[in-house]
Amino acid sequence: MLKKENLLRAIIRNSPDHVPVRRLDSSIPGMVRIIYKDSRALLSGTDRWGVPWAGGVAATSEWDAEIQGYPVNHPLQNLADLETYPFPDPNESGIMDGLLDGVDREQVLVTGEICFPVQDRAHLLMGLENFCMAALDQPDRVRALLRRIADYQIGIVYRYLAMGADIIRGLDDYGGQRALLLGPKLWRSLVKPELTRIVKVAKDGGALFWLHSCGHVMEIVEIGVDVLDPVQVRANDQAEAQRLYGDKICFMGGIDTQHLLTQDTPEEITAEVRERIRLLAPGGGFILAPDTLIPVPQVNYRAYLEAGEKYGRYALLH
Repeated sequence: MLKKENLLRAIIRNSPDHVPVRRLDSSIPGMVRIIYKDSRALLSGTDRWGVPWAGGVAATSEWDAEIQGYPVNHPLQNLADLETYPFPDPNESGIMDGLLDGVDREQVLVTGEICFPVQDRAHLLMGLENFCMAALDQPDRVRALLRRIADYQIGIVYRYLAMGADIIRGLDDYGGQRALLLGPKLWRSLVKPELTRIVKVAKDGGALFWLHSCGHVMEIVEIGVDVLDPVQVRANDQAEAQRLYGDKICFMGGIDTQHLLTQDTPEEITAEVRERIRLLAPGGGFILAPDTLIPVPQVNYRAYLEAGEKYGRYALLH
């Protein structure tokens, strides 16, 4: 079975041959990710929205993963300036150039990535504390900001669809370690309508929708996504997530990086990989992955990959 077909079967829960394994360079066999110019977290420099980044460290090996930069200024701290703020143009020429160069469509699914589709982009522009306070004190202005952000992202989705993207993947972190950054009621009032619009455009265009959201997100798995990652181990009840949504959603993740991959032994990692596959793989909708992409000891990373290969065959699970 081609790796592309196996990955697609995992996503749609249709009898894959084996559990796909995500590597620490973020690659998954059978898929290529495309990300348009200056839209992701930068190591340093200014992104297309005017947010400056610094402090990032490039990867030196696959297990010594990249450390993303962090925003050093938030250029839209006052929502009174929203109407005059220079939003980028999703139709700008050149930002998609070369993304499909050398891509063999017969061998891979093409995933168009939207970094910070709604909430993250708002707090990158405003600052997190400022955004959360405005969500309470100025909800109508926050709605206007989120709608303009989503309008832009929909323009990007249309461009990815025109390029033949099979999957649209949005990366928007909604959770902290124990709870949502915005409570469920506030999230549903402000963020959900705009995220839902983005998902609908992607799916109406024939693509699958994949949502990345770190932290605790159990209350909001409700917008018709096809894949959810990372269902972070120490922030969510993965057994309950599987019980509630395992027949509807493909989960990617399962492997803790806060402690397991970074601090535990290869033997403990092997046992945990086996257990997470046992828990999350039945039904076919599972992609094994670290729940964050941070540097880990090489020996632990090798143990993770080897255990995924050894225990991830569906012939062994039945």
